[in-house]
Amino acid sequence: MWHHETVVRFIYNGAASGNGERKSIPPLLVNLLRDTSEPVLIHLSEQYGLRRIPGLKKADLIARLLRHLPEAALKDLENGLIAARYGGLSTDDLLKRALQVSAASTRRAGKPRVEDITPQAATLVEGSPRRWHYTLHGYNIVIDLNRRYLGCSCQYFAFSARRQAICKHLAAVLRVIPETYAREALIEMLVVREYGGPDAPRWRFEPLKAA
Repeated sequence: MWHHETVVRFIYNGAASGNGERKSIPPLLVNLLRDTSEPVLIHLSEQYGLRRIPGLKKADLIARLLRHLPEAALKDLENGLIAARYGGLSTDDLLKRALQVSAASTRRAGKPRVEDITPQAATLVEGSPRRWHYTLHGYNIVIDLNRRYLGCSCQYFAFSARRQAICKHLAAVLRVIPETYAREALIEMLVVREYGGPDAPRWRFEPLKAA
């Protein structure tokens, strides 16, 4: 179990490095580490050059990594943990996971009926390498990776946007845009939703006017 004193020391006050300097420890990394098994934490410690110490508990293993690794290595560790959790999932799997999160957070509005929408019905209005504006069944849909922005003009999204949940129209457009960008958006949204702390870069979900 992660003790309150450790949280205070490593998240809010930062962790002291070997030379006494304070490091900024993102809560997102701490949450990822907490969701990592002890055997994997032991392997990671050895991978980063930390000598194995028998008998260390999970909280001690996490604290040791946070204390001894420089900030650049901590960022590499964070990226590695994210890749391990989501990198092996297909785009469809990532989309299903995002829709499951949406359904769980918007029970009163019901689950988005993705089967009612075909991506081929989407019409591109304006597109650039990291921003797309589509119309689909009379609705406007915008995805902007640089601004971390998602927008749709459907009634469901007017409700779900307040809960950071996507609609079926956004799901359809995420199947149309280049897969690399769709995966980037979906993984980032899922990471923030499932592990993000107060410092994590949030996506903006905003209802749009009808087409």
